[in-house]
Amino acid sequence: MIIYFIVINLLDLQDSELVRFGSNIFIIGAVVLAIRSLKRNYENRNRQTPYLPGLAIGFLVGLIGSALFAAFILINAIFLDPDYAGVLATQDYYGIQLPLIMVAGSVVILGTATGAMTGYILMMAFDNSGGQFSKDA
Repeated sequence: MIIYFIVINLLDLQDSELVRFGSNIFIIGAVVLAIRSLKRNYENRNRQTPYLPGLAIGFLVGLIGSALFAAFILINAIFLDPDYAGVLATQDYYGIQLPLIMVAGSVVILGTATGAMTGYILMMAFDNSGGQFSKDA
């Protein structure tokens, strides 16, 4: 996500909300890889993939990834590019202007929600407990 941020800044695309939102694709990819690894680990032991740890992985990957990204944005905006801090502070988020720390908080919340929802969807896809919509039914 940090490399993506640097690239979109070098290409001068940082003003596009759609392009900035694209950084969440990396959270989705990380959650997919983490849950695939969890599933493979449990399949090697001939056990069913546990549901709650899969959800926790999605949540934690989203939280940690977005928190690191938000910290990078804060460090960049405060120390490396103070002009960017002004841009962030004057952008219209959710219909209001937010302080820089709240912008970083919204990045963390969005990334955590993206990771948690991705984990939820993947764990539902991997569910083979024999429920109504199971492949075996």
